[in-house]
Amino acid sequence: MQSDGVVLHGEGQRGDYITLELKKGKLLLEISLGDATLQTINGRSSVTLGSLLDDQHWHYVAVERNKKQVNFTVDADTQHFQTKGEYDVLDIDYELSFGGIPIPSKSVTFLRKNFHGCIENLYYNGVNIIDLAKRRKPQIHIVVRA
Repeated sequence: MQSDGVVLHGEGQRGDYITLELKKGKLLLEISLGDATLQTINGRSSVTLGSLLDDQHWHYVAVERNKKQVNFTVDADTQHFQTKGEYDVLDIDYELSFGGIPIPSKSVTFLRKNFHGCIENLYYNGVNIIDLAKRRKPQIHIVVRA
């Protein structure tokens, strides 16, 4: 419904993070396998895909990562790339935020717009997140912002 907004964000203690963000109607995927003590961008990778994704139609998005190899798909287009950095793992403390809403127990380290739109069939590591939220499972924190 809007051309800008964070769809997914997760971060870890040593500077690792993943962010999927709608920017000017395109999806931007940023992955960092870096070290928080380094002030360089050597461990960060960014890829942009799609256009006019704020058109109020459904779009297919997939992010698949195996060590440093990433496959990023938006509708019928796929980008295959290698992440930069020294590490193979994405250490994000097992907490993810969907829609840009901060996780209650975490401090916000990024100031970006929340995603305004609809998400359907959301899977993370094969787990149906929407189903867990509907069943109000304890591992899902639902935050509603007006």
